[in-house]
Amino acid sequence: MINSKIGMVTDHQTLQEDISGVPEVRERLRRSGYTLTSQRRAVLEALSRAEGHPSAEDVYLIVKRENPRVALGTVYQALSVLEEVGVVGSKHWADSPTRYDLNVEPHLDIRCTGCGEVSEVPGVALGGIEALIRKNTPYKVTRATMVVEGLCPACIDS
Repeated sequence: MINSKIGMVTDHQTLQEDISGVPEVRERLRRSGYTLTSQRRAVLEALSRAEGHPSAEDVYLIVKRENPRVALGTVYQALSVLEEVGVVGSKHWADSPTRYDLNVEPHLDIRCTGCGEVSEVPGVALGGIEALIRKNTPYKVTRATMVVEGLCPACIDS
């Protein structure tokens, strides 16, 4: 989805709207010894409805609207499992909570140091970086993230 205020992609969803029906999600969980519990389904659905890249607390607030009895710890646990099996990605910035994303493909995100908005940067291919690392080092890449910070247009103008 393009955020018209800043002209950037702010919510790239790689899963269908009906998260619970996606066979690949169920299969990834099953291969890792997990099942698609109602809590994990609720977290995935919250991520699909969230704008941008929500924190665990943001996801919790979305889930809590549908299920007031859900605990924050349950949301953290569900996010942890979903990240472990590769259904959800996360990014870490200094002075900001971890942000979660359904887009697990290599991509570049930028975080505004003024307001905390996180946006995807279109047109920057990161997929080749893992191949370059494999070619130039003896390491096996298990995770590649790039942290970029700046000021969004709204914060520049204010």
